[in-house]
Amino acid sequence: AEMQKKYMRFIAGIAAMCMLMPSFCVFAEPDNEVSEDMAQTESSEADTNENDEGTEKSDYVMRTENEVLKTMKRACENENLILFYSEEEDLIALENKKNGYVWWSSPINAEGDPAAKTTVRKELESSLVVVYGDPDQRTGSTLRSAKNAKMSYSIKGDTLEITYRFPLAGFVIPVKYTLEEKCLRAHADTSGFRENKRDSDEKRIILELSVLPNMLASGSYENGYYIIPDGCGAKIDFNNGKTEARAYSAKVYGTDITAVPQTAPDKTEEVLLPVYASVKDNGNAMLAVISRGDSNVLIQSSVSGLNKSSYNTCSSRFVLRNTDTYYMNSEPLTVFENSDIGLESLELKFFPVNGRDTGCADVAAVYRQYLTENEEVEKKNISLPLSIDLYGGVTRKEPFLGIPVTRKKAVTTYEKAGEIVSELHEGGADEMIVSLDNWTDDGIKGKVDVSAKPSKTLGSQSDFNEMTALFDSLGVRFCPVVNNTTFSSGNGYWEFSDTAMRASGQYSRQISFNPAYGTRDGLKKPQALLSPAVFPEIFDRITTGYSRSSLRGICPGDITTVLYGDYGKKHIERSVSEKYICDGLQKFDEDIGFVYSKGACAYAFEHTDHISDAPLRSSGYDIFDGDLPFYQMVLHGLIPYSSSTVNGDPDPERLILLAASAGSGLSYDLTGIETSELKDTEYDIYYYADSSFWTGYAAKSQKFITDVLADVKEDYITGYSVSGNEITTVYSSGTVIKTDLENETVVCGNKTFALADYLGKDGGADSDE
Repeated sequence: AEMQKKYMRFIAGIAAMCMLMPSFCVFAEPDNEVSEDMAQTESSEADTNENDEGTEKSDYVMRTENEVLKTMKRACENENLILFYSEEEDLIALENKKNGYVWWSSPINAEGDPAAKTTVRKELESSLVVVYGDPDQRTGSTLRSAKNAKMSYSIKGDTLEITYRFPLAGFVIPVKYTLEEKCLRAHADTSGFRENKRDSDEKRIILELSVLPNMLASGSYENGYYIIPDGCGAKIDFNNGKTEARAYSAKVYGTDITAVPQTAPDKTEEVLLPVYASVKDNGNAMLAVISRGDSNVLIQSSVSGLNKSSYNTCSSRFVLRNTDTYYMNSEPLTVFENSDIGLESLELKFFPVNGRDTGCADVAAVYRQYLTENEEVEKKNISLPLSIDLYGGVTRKEPFLGIPVTRKKAVTTYEKAGEIVSELHEGGADEMIVSLDNWTDDGIKGKVDVSAKPSKTLGSQSDFNEMTALFDSLGVRFCPVVNNTTFSSGNGYWEFSDTAMRASGQYSRQISFNPAYGTRDGLKKPQALLSPAVFPEIFDRITTGYSRSSLRGICPGDITTVLYGDYGKKHIERSVSEKYICDGLQKFDEDIGFVYSKGACAYAFEHTDHISDAPLRSSGYDIFDGDLPFYQMVLHGLIPYSSSTVNGDPDPERLILLAASAGSGLSYDLTGIETSELKDTEYDIYYYADSSFWTGYAAKSQKFITDVLADVKEDYITGYSVSGNEITTVYSSGTVIKTDLENETVVCGNKTFALADYLGKDGGADSDE
């Protein structure tokens, strides 16, 4: 009997151990959402236990704003704004003295959100969120100030400085909140960050940082929308019910192309402006400007229900260190950038906006004023030219005695370029900007292009001179293209030494993808990505070459829309690359004279005279509730711009009408040969651009745009609304333009312009044939 009791106790013990084993496994697994202090028994955070995730605050008593304000300290005040702070609640409030409206760093009743779990509640309540990594384990975790930090603060004049200490991770992060005349400025110098415990050998590094991530949060009881600078701009309505959609997240100025994907990325529009905004139906709006650190930051947005809470959110997240993925034995491995924090400082400015019917145009006006007052963007010579992008030469493999030989081939000769422009001018296009791509031998061969010497493949030197003289006589602005993003060895630049390095330590080689399957195209050789370390030298040489050739205009290629770094020994962060590019654009502006940008991020505005390829659509993500031409609202009357290419669009007539509604000029891609001859060349993407098919159409569409917009080209856009297929645009002069997308007409004052009257009865590019 005694042996039987011992046996039963032994079996019971084994069963108990088996029951406990799942709990041990939970703590052994790295958790990307729960911070490191879960494993610390001395942690005072009760909500780190996974069993607490589903608990509801059924006894929570909702609070009013006045009740909360009474518990807060009035930290700073000026004639327009008041800043309040509560150390106990990790809460900041910004009051607009013009109307008494208060913006909160966190929803004041987030703790009582019945739809949110504990982790989500704590994130909603936090004024600072940190994502950090363990390089050895290749894992990431999240810390939230309301849950994991101890705060201390001091007040000096108009500045509230809060020091966030995360004791278990060893991070110390000071942030200054300063009241300026029209905004709240949140600023942090990364040199003041501390990342490791002084008494520990463990290495944890900060990967991402969000400052005031809930400043634009809105409740399920509020009406309004977020402005997202995706492409032309998009709006996300509060509480739009799209709980099955993916939350929005995109990098300002596009992804860093140094990291090379294995499959073709989705075709999306870029985020060209470092801003986001909230517009509420009660007449209040908030514009957030990412004024420092904009070269490496994400904009994110979600709606109630989708983000497992009752709140809508829109925020930014600074990327302090990049990550990369490489494959070993077909297994993906993630590595963190092994360096100090690259960004010197991070800064956000929050501008309260209020009025009777505050809308997206009012927010755009605030950002436009910010650009002129803070970023030295001056008003340019406003015009409505037709933008024509011509394509010069390519290399193509052709058989010679049965052996494939790479030869240069002319796509648009200098003579043909002159004929195209003359025909456009005769058709009514009185004002034009013309670019010519791959017009030098180095450009055609894909080498670093700095010489500004015309290629004899396109014609003789006298042919080139005759073409430029013709352009001058017609008043055409000529801007030859120089594009040095990818390259092959030559001209003193070599792939083994001047190729940008990925964070994983590999060379960055840009690969081509099969358009049908999205997989790597094995027939096309990967191209080396030029390191930004050589940008200053190259820009100097380009300026010298253009000046020596008496060229008075330049199109600087991809650098106005493509931003990337070099994460090898040279270690060039995107912020440094951005500075190099801005310095180069300034040099072009001062020494050459006219800068024509094919697409332009905000960093290029100061030294750009005309922007083409200004997007008229957003990426169209499921979470979006429509497009807004926010990009055009900011720039109209400040910098002239043209649309994305009309003939490359699946619906050219609709694009022309959208351009009219956004105050935009038009842009066309044109080639001088039949497009079937472009097969298997880098220009095969311009299969639509045969000039013999589009020249007459382009001239007629330009006449339409000129007639519609001539009287408002220097005005600001002060109002924009959409009702069904009708778009109403209001200008600062009081002019109202109504665009009917269905009937293809535009009404301006008492005049009606029908697109078909300009293009012909049938419309389309061949209507004049």
